[in-house]
Amino acid sequence: MDSRHSAVAENALLELAYRSSDSQLKQNHPLVLVLLTGHFIGMDEGLAAIRTLARSGARLKLAVDGPLAEIMSLRDVASQSGVDDILSPADLRTFPATGAELLFIPVLSLSLLARLAQLDTADPLVSLAVQSLCAGKPVAALQLGATPGHYRWAEQGLSQASPALTQELQRKLDLIASYGVNLLEPDEVTGWPAKAAGRVPKKQVLTAADVQDAMKLNRPGIVLGRTAVITPLAADLARQAGIELTLKEKG
Repeated sequence: MDSRHSAVAENALLELAYRSSDSQLKQNHPLVLVLLTGHFIGMDEGLAAIRTLARSGARLKLAVDGPLAEIMSLRDVASQSGVDDILSPADLRTFPATGAELLFIPVLSLSLLARLAQLDTADPLVSLAVQSLCAGKPVAALQLGATPGHYRWAEQGLSQASPALTQELQRKLDLIASYGVNLLEPDEVTGWPAKAAGRVPKKQVLTAADVQDAMKLNRPGIVLGRTAVITPLAADLARQAGIELTLKEKG
């Protein structure tokens, strides 16, 4: 990862800048603990969501589980997520869940969903999520990895899930939502930290980097808040790529 964009360095500089006001640091730049696992679908969207959060002003720390670390080096995780402040699988048990203001699950694999629904705290990721919920910390997850009806499943030829399978996955999603997990779509990631903290979200700004992420994911459009600002370069790039930009009505 380019050292000029090191999350470790940026987090350290922010802590120095706010050294006399820890509460203001947490309010303006909340620390988000990101629990990252692997899955056969939703990895690109999950990594893009991490990059989106990084651009939102939040401080990010990644926690990578064992199975993902076996197939993807931490260097590759840093390169693809844009975040190099990473907890290895060996560090997961010692990191205090209360050490972060928010917790985010960018890839909700079926196995993680099942363990979270069962409150299987023998799993270190589930343990961190449950501790965060019990501490009153906001917890959110991208739900498309466990939603066979999502168009990304159809694009990968996975649109033939039986009604029973679909219903069971929805039951588990409803269950973890009842625990307090906020289930998000990719377009809802940007404003989530501020909304979760009870603050008025900063005005959304769509940049060329956001459009480039959408192009990599073959997304046909991007939905924005009605007060969003679209940079000229982002507008031009979206037009050239045929990506529709839609301003969401209030309500």
